[in-house]
Amino acid sequence: MYDSLKKATVNVLRRESMLKWLRLAFLQLCLVSLVGTAFAQTSQEEVIPQAPEKPAETKAGYPVRLAGEEAFRLYDPYGAEESVRIAEERLLRIAQDPFYTPDLLTTEAGENGIWIYYRDARVGFVSKEAAAIMDLSAERRAREIIDAVENAVTRYHSRQSPEEWTRALLMAALATLLLVFALYLLRLLYRRLVRWIDACSEAGITVAGQRLGFRNAIRFAAFQRRTVRLLYIILNAFLVLAYLQATFAIVPLTRGYALSMIGYLLDPLHFVWQGLLKNIGDFFFIVVIIALARMLLRGIRLLLTETASGSLVLPGIVRGHADPLYKILRLVVIAITIVMVYPYIPGSSSAAFQGVSLFAGALFTLGASSAASNFIGGIILIFSGSFRVGDRVKIGNVVGDVEESTLSLTRLRTSKNELVTFANGNVLAQSMVNYSAIAKKDGVIFHTSITIGYDASWRKVHELLIGAALSTQHVLDEPTPFVLQTSLNDFHVSYQINVYTREANCMMSVLSELHQNIQDAFIEAGVEILSPSYAALRDGNSSAESHDDDSS
Repeated sequence: MYDSLKKATVNVLRRESMLKWLRLAFLQLCLVSLVGTAFAQTSQEEVIPQAPEKPAETKAGYPVRLAGEEAFRLYDPYGAEESVRIAEERLLRIAQDPFYTPDLLTTEAGENGIWIYYRDARVGFVSKEAAAIMDLSAERRAREIIDAVENAVTRYHSRQSPEEWTRALLMAALATLLLVFALYLLRLLYRRLVRWIDACSEAGITVAGQRLGFRNAIRFAAFQRRTVRLLYIILNAFLVLAYLQATFAIVPLTRGYALSMIGYLLDPLHFVWQGLLKNIGDFFFIVVIIALARMLLRGIRLLLTETASGSLVLPGIVRGHADPLYKILRLVVIAITIVMVYPYIPGSSSAAFQGVSLFAGALFTLGASSAASNFIGGIILIFSGSFRVGDRVKIGNVVGDVEESTLSLTRLRTSKNELVTFANGNVLAQSMVNYSAIAKKDGVIFHTSITIGYDASWRKVHELLIGAALSTQHVLDEPTPFVLQTSLNDFHVSYQINVYTREANCMMSVLSELHQNIQDAFIEAGVEILSPSYAALRDGNSSAESHDDDSS
């Protein structure tokens, strides 16, 4: 009475805690749904297409460089790649002119803008439309370009002076010495670390190695050496790159290229940061959808786990089906989440992203045909109740106990302790015998056959077989074992003994003990077993019976 009351109290408390969790999860779900709706509306408002007045590249401009150093930027609403190339060539010729003076740069008003001249030759044109991008007049923009050209040429000439070259060579030599000294110190540190690792490995595995999952000191030492060597290579590469960057920045002719190299390294970071800020609403939408999916999966898992343990009864769901049902629902929820999140992934609408998606889809389609058939076969086998884990079954020619049943594979453990794996598609395609399906309720029938000569009474044979069966362990008294005479052969009669048992997993041991008891019963009764049939020269006085040696 006390145990039943305690069990009922535990069940009530478990149900109350589960209901409390469900209420809390529902409130969180509502809150996250409101937030997700707000962000979705915000993102929809943000992605309403509007006709841009100017391309994005136009607002940023196109840099024109002299010896790698940016001199000014061109702004053209129709693109300026070719114009930049021509402008850089003309700027280099102006800088290399030995008779250059700033007075040689002049301007002249045209019909739609301002012409820029050098030595009375046209070298550029500033249109009113291009100047309007910067909210300037054509005259003001042309003056800015001339000032930028003068500054760029002045810097270019200053870098060519002998004093600048002397200073640059001294600084480069100093940088080289510092590089050699740093590489030497790094080499010494690397060798000392390797020697320290070898010394520690001789003392045995350390606590840190055990925490990382290593059980062998030699393997842990090899892992440490590889890690140190990787860091050594990375630091060497970093020092060499820093040396090259510094040297290029020191030498006058390559100083502009060094500055450009820094820009090339920072531009991707700037692009990523701008993309992050631009798509921040989409990121929040993705996070909200994933959070909703996780909460939904947690709720489904809680319900089905309680169903599997018997604490909760859901209409139409069997306890044994709760775990595979959760796996299927999890796949469905994950697939729906991916479909909802995909359009909001940055770059998902680009041609490259779509090409990769098509390629991955083609690979999945070509390689998933057998997996899909196994998956469908697993669903049919599980929900049709063909077998359960622990049942004794026969698939094809293999007899064994069901060790594991997943959505794609089924594993049997034979009586020889062999683990045989079947794909569920193959299991569904061939015949299967389940010995345990009704064994616990009505019992399963095991049978074996013997042949007895015509000189033995069939009534006596029936009595001996049934007696041997009833003395066998795990054989049921009710229903009573029965005997069938399956054939009348030339020299003997075939008898089949059928026994009931509820221990389907003990098939081999039951049949083995039954055979032993049959032999003992027939030897004791003096009835000769003719299985298999044989021919022998005999005097007719003795039968082919085996007797245990009795010592007297």
